[in-house]
Amino acid sequence: MIEIINIIFLILSMIWITFFPLIKGDLSSNLINYKISNLERIGVNLSFFLNILLILSFYNFNQQYIFFTLIFLSLGNFFLFYKKIIYEDLYVLFLFTFILSISISSNLQLEWDAAALWIYKTTNFLFGNNFKNLSEIPGVISYPHLGTYIWAFFWKNSFFDAEYVGRIFYVFIYSLSILIIFDFKKKQFLKKILLVFVFFILSIDYFLLSGYQEYLVFSILIFIFYYYFKYYKSRNIFFLIPIAFFINAAIWIKNEASFFILFFFFFVFFHYLINKTKINKEIIFLSIFFVIAVLLKYFIFYENFNLINTGWHGYQTSNLSKIFHLSYFIERSSLIIASIFVALIKCKVYLVFFMSALFFINKKNLKEILPFILFLFLNLLLIFLIYYTTNDIRWEHYLATTVDRLLFQTSGVFLLPILFYLKENIKLK
Repeated sequence: MIEIINIIFLILSMIWITFFPLIKGDLSSNLINYKISNLERIGVNLSFFLNILLILSFYNFNQQYIFFTLIFLSLGNFFLFYKKIIYEDLYVLFLFTFILSISISSNLQLEWDAAALWIYKTTNFLFGNNFKNLSEIPGVISYPHLGTYIWAFFWKNSFFDAEYVGRIFYVFIYSLSILIIFDFKKKQFLKKILLVFVFFILSIDYFLLSGYQEYLVFSILIFIFYYYFKYYKSRNIFFLIPIAFFINAAIWIKNEASFFILFFFFFVFFHYLINKTKINKEIIFLSIFFVIAVLLKYFIFYENFNLINTGWHGYQTSNLSKIFHLSYFIERSSLIIASIFVALIKCKVYLVFFMSALFFINKKNLKEILPFILFLFLNLLLIFLIYYTTNDIRWEHYLATTVDRLLFQTSGVFLLPILFYLKENIKLK
């Protein structure tokens, strides 16, 4: 019973902290003239919350003091706005997060990367150490740490000592990322709930909820693309603010996220190009911000640990004469393409995306789907080059164990065009 109460407490705390400060539903008197939903509001505040925790991870602040400070700051904001709060979509967020949290509480095993790498970073922060102490623990120093700091943050502020309670945040951000793309402000609530269940079934992977960081990147990429389309439709720069903060958070969770964000900008530029729209200067500034953020991250790692990440631990590239040899090309390419094909089948989101595109694509929506095709192609090209150019003797092992996880991280983005097709064909509002 105490575990159930503890799970409820943590989920309510996550919703409470990320729901405030409250941006008014009617934003005509604020920075933007656009009404946003509760879930959109939580997404915006979440982007700030992640970056606050990132900054705090470099210092030795007491995590319990931070937690209760955030709780009490939200309390004052609540009294100002509680009469204007509509709770329906918050109930839905709580329900899905609670169900998934119960499932991970019944399976406490940490899988390979979590047990060999991420748990040590987590306990580093749990015991009050900061970023600089990461060189003193087992694992790969050059792997980013934000996800493990969050893991430790909620573990520390739990009623009892169990590592899985920190991973409830992973479930929370995952649930929010799926729910945010549905507009619960409009009608057809039951139809949308049924589709939400379908989207969860398509994207759920309990193996990756066992301590891996993939779900954080999966969810953040959904937020980035979602707020981008909000910006594109409204041309309101407010929506670029959470995008910038989510971009900065993503590159501190997984190193490959930097490439995914780069491909996002290719997506954006291509989206503008095929719609024959002039690229706004704000998008240019956002891309410059991304470059600066990545360089700053590498600078921090170099200054503190005298290293820069270039791939998995021990990753080396083959020489050019070997790469362009015919036998090398045939052997490597066949194995890599086969692994990618298997991973695409394993990840059900891609299967549904391909089927949706096959049956529903037409001249009218072709412009909407082509940027997603480009985004997928760039990700597949990255995966191909990672394994094709490496000289690591263990490359086949990494190929067999990591391709599906790389593809999974970007798969959530393709829920957006799937939903677009559904709206076009089942009259979903």
